[in-house]
Amino acid sequence: MKRIHVLGLTAALPALAAMLATAPLHAQSANASTTAQAGEEPETARRHRANEDTAEEAILVTGYRSSNVAAIEAKRDAVGIRDSIAQDQAGLLPDLTIAQVAQRIVGVALVPDFATSNDRSPDLAESVMIRGIGSSYNIVTIDGMPLATTSSSSRGARIELLPPSFVSRIDAAKTITANLDPHALSGQLDLITASAFDTGKTTVVARASVGDNSTAGQFAHKDQGQNFRGDLTYSSVFGANRDFGVVLSGSYARYNSSNYDYKPGAVDSSYLLYDDNGEEISDYNDLSTTNGWSAAARNQIFAYTDSVERASGVMKLEYDPGTATYASLYTGYFYQKEDEVRNEYLAQSRDSAGLVAQDATSGTWAMGRTALGYSHQPQKRETFVVSGLVEQELGGGFDASLKATHSRARLNTIRDRSKFQGDYNEEGAFAYDLSSANPQLTLLNPDYVNDPATYNESYIQHITQRAAQDLTFVGLDVGQNFAADDYGLGFNLGASFQNTDQSYDQDRFAGNLYDGNGDRITLVGYDRPDRLTTTDPRIDFLLINDEAVRAAWEAAGYTDVQDDSDTNISSDYELNEKVYAAYAQARYRTENFNVLAGLRFDATENDIDLWVRDANLVGGVQDADSYSEGHRRATYQYLLPSVIASYRFESDVVLRAGYSKTIGRPNFNYYAISESIGLPDEVEGDNIISVTRGNADLKPRTSNNFDLSLEWYPTRGSMLSVAAFYKDIKNLIFTQNISVDGFEYQGDLYTARITTPMNAESASLKGVEVSARQDFRDIAPGFLGNFVLNANATYIKGKQTVIQADETTRHVDGLEGQPEFLANASLSYEDSVFGASLAYSYVGDYLKSINEDSQLFDIHSRHRSELSAQIRLKVLEGVTVIAEGQNLTKTDIEYFRKMPDGQLLAERAQKGRTLWLGVNARF
Repeated sequence: MKRIHVLGLTAALPALAAMLATAPLHAQSANASTTAQAGEEPETARRHRANEDTAEEAILVTGYRSSNVAAIEAKRDAVGIRDSIAQDQAGLLPDLTIAQVAQRIVGVALVPDFATSNDRSPDLAESVMIRGIGSSYNIVTIDGMPLATTSSSSRGARIELLPPSFVSRIDAAKTITANLDPHALSGQLDLITASAFDTGKTTVVARASVGDNSTAGQFAHKDQGQNFRGDLTYSSVFGANRDFGVVLSGSYARYNSSNYDYKPGAVDSSYLLYDDNGEEISDYNDLSTTNGWSAAARNQIFAYTDSVERASGVMKLEYDPGTATYASLYTGYFYQKEDEVRNEYLAQSRDSAGLVAQDATSGTWAMGRTALGYSHQPQKRETFVVSGLVEQELGGGFDASLKATHSRARLNTIRDRSKFQGDYNEEGAFAYDLSSANPQLTLLNPDYVNDPATYNESYIQHITQRAAQDLTFVGLDVGQNFAADDYGLGFNLGASFQNTDQSYDQDRFAGNLYDGNGDRITLVGYDRPDRLTTTDPRIDFLLINDEAVRAAWEAAGYTDVQDDSDTNISSDYELNEKVYAAYAQARYRTENFNVLAGLRFDATENDIDLWVRDANLVGGVQDADSYSEGHRRATYQYLLPSVIASYRFESDVVLRAGYSKTIGRPNFNYYAISESIGLPDEVEGDNIISVTRGNADLKPRTSNNFDLSLEWYPTRGSMLSVAAFYKDIKNLIFTQNISVDGFEYQGDLYTARITTPMNAESASLKGVEVSARQDFRDIAPGFLGNFVLNANATYIKGKQTVIQADETTRHVDGLEGQPEFLANASLSYEDSVFGASLAYSYVGDYLKSINEDSQLFDIHSRHRSELSAQIRLKVLEGVTVIAEGQNLTKTDIEYFRKMPDGQLLAERAQKGRTLWLGVNARF
């Protein structure tokens, strides 16, 4: 019997981009299962059986119940440990992105991409973490094949631009076999696309919803409009023998939001410690001399206004003439445009001027300054993919598959920025109150800081950033007696090649604007009439009219243009990565026993062209004259074994155990960036500068993974699973943050915050996952039989040893981005007319970033939970009205710092409640 991999071949037809959003086919075989892992039953073979089933069986798959059954069967039929969320949930739960859907899988968490130091809204970009390891070291595939990413700094795929309706099921594979890319350090997230053979007939599904976000329009940009999302999918089989299939799908979504982002503890100098003599302590690793009271030295507020548009177009062609052949061609286009405006307010002390009247929760700074900023930072992301697959039975128990994909991702960002600030003086002084663990500032002279004449122009900038990635993958696999229903001894051999070209380019054009007296202009005449609030009710958050500033600068002939030539090239690079792989697997299978062993050879070559600062060069006409062209090369090879065994007891209990060795390739920019220098004033003040450095000597992570799982399947709609895992990680990659005084840049001296990726000495991760599913129809009659319950929880414990800035070692409990506890639960009800679902997710505290100067400067993420709900009402045959809500409790995103006097706020960002009302129709 042939073995079929479902090939996800997604890519875009520009014509389809105008269509409405991708909705999955709402009838899919409840038996459908991916073949991402070797030895599983072919997907297409399962479809054949589904087409032979009765129409009544096919209709079973349209509701919450069918989604539950499909997820259970995908887990039960897997070779290794895998958990899934199936089609109906992926298409109809109130989730805007694939990432939001995936967080409902056991062991999977959704976290903001951005920490406190980033300057984009933290509620928009989110990444998926599997078993406590972030998206950079977990692979995302579409029908088992890799996808280019629009991220400029991470290997992790930016899957927030993919609509949930794009997939029929999401699988999280947690044991990695030899035929899979070993970069899945903690797992692989595989997006399974819909097939025309799922229903075997012509089907049209359309959906449209309008929505409202509780935060939208709360700032200066009041009229943001309604949220909207819609999708349309056409599916049909055709041909004399109905052996051809086509799926056409399109989507469009518009989402508006605002975000009031408080950042009182965003940087290391936010909270200062003093001794009993009123002097700041000199060593934050030695707290023996401190009086134990934290002094709040600043508060920063970012007010974001965002409008996001997403569109997609998908076409999938299939050929399935029988059990010996299957072929598919898949093409898709995914587009996202984010129009973001960020207004900034910053109050900060002059530390050297002194702190007076300090007690346990309050104090007063003798001098301070207020600054205002504006940034219009639109961003466009595009991904195009085309993929193909041919599966062929060769006879004599042999079968083969050939698959190939090419994807192209593009990211373009523009940042038009301006800044005005006052001088450090007694008029800008302020007192602080920490009694609520959130600094409340009281400015001593409100009239002064509320006067636009107080603020002088600091800079005007136009910045462009472009990132591009092209990815090509080809894989060949040949097996003998290796199909899922073959017994006895079987084997398969395979090889693959992946080529990735990545580039990054930045340009900056900056200058200043002067008045008739030759002085920097003030904010008078360049402020907007709108005012926002600060933590002091008497103090206005003044807003810059950047359009007026920029128009005046243009009229003046772009005065005082700066030499930004070094900035324009210091972070630029072109990188080529080639990955060669070959593997062999052997399997022995009986009725109840299955063991699969494999060995993979994986070789990676990176060649990077970049610009490097050369101390032997003397700057000439341009600052860039002190840079020369450089080249870096990083290569590594690994032999990676794996073995997975399972035993099925007669009582429908399955015991699984597995071992695998995986790797985590460094992010491209870790190798490629020479030295990227951020602007003074951008985060902390004009005496602080940010420096990001790459590390050509960085080694990939490696992990020895051990898994054990016990699963019970008492009925078709119920399951209980307990899984334990342990990871022994070497060369863990973390981001080192240190401070260096006396850093020279463009002839001036600064305190530099230097960020560099480093290898930790060692790390480990262990945890337990518990998952339960129950269709009450299997155990209760009548009304109670209409309920379906799904609940899971994950406990994770990690530890690592890192190297401090002074080259000493430090033992840290937890990995960066690793929550200790995760939980999800959903309760669904459905009858012939009415349906409802309530979903809950929880992510515990975790370590967001490590500081190598002192653990006091580490940033932690506070636990958060979200509650979502949906109600469905069938009004006509095939027509359903749907009301749904996301984040009903309006839970914010929070980070904190652990200071001697307790947890103090680092950042609090809004994440609003979104309500939707729409209609779904199926014909």
